Amino acid sequence: MKTQTRNLLSYLTVIMITCLFFSACAEKQLEELIEQQEEEKTETTEAPVQPEETVAVPLPGLPDDVAGYTQWLKLNAEPIPPVPGGDPHNGTKNVYVNKTVDDIAPNGEQQFPYPDGSIVVKEAFRPGKDFVGLIAIMRKKAGVDPDHNDWEFIEYVRNASDAEFRVIAKDGVCWGCHAQVEDIDYVFTELE
Repeated sequence: MKTQTRNLLSYLTVIMITCLFFSACAEKQLEELIEQQEEEKTETTEAPVQPEETVAVPLPGLPDDVAGYTQWLKLNAEPIPPVPGGDPHNGTKNVYVNKTVDDIAPNGEQQFPYPDGSIVVKEAFRPGKDFVGLIAIMRKKAGVDPDHNDWEFIEYVRNASDAEFRVIAKDGVCWGCHAQVEDIDYVFTELE
């Protein structure tokens, strides 16, 4: 019976040591988990707050697809001054396209024609005014007008900075002038 008691005590001792060992391991793992959570909490708290994404809103009276056009690729390096003796888009102009340099000049030189889906926006500040008074838009849509490289033309004007733009010309009115640059896909301003 002494042997059995001794064996039982030995067995219980082994079980207790094993339990203590696993308990110590579990406690260490719990401590590590708590430390990790604290670090993650600190990292999240210290991370910079990202600004909310802003949604571009078109100028009053203009279509939604040109909202934020000034963030597009600008074709001219410097503002284009009024043309002496007559300028159909009278004013100081900038021209933008909704494509990237890789889209329109993949080898460093502009390629023609423009890809389908291109939108070109010309803005003009009228002489003596500090607001955009004219917006001319060209949209390239496959099949819309094969005789004019599938471009749609539309021009808007306004007389005050808080006024809505209104349409003053479309398609045929614009083609006559733009036909002069048919070889560069009807767009006067090339990428500089």
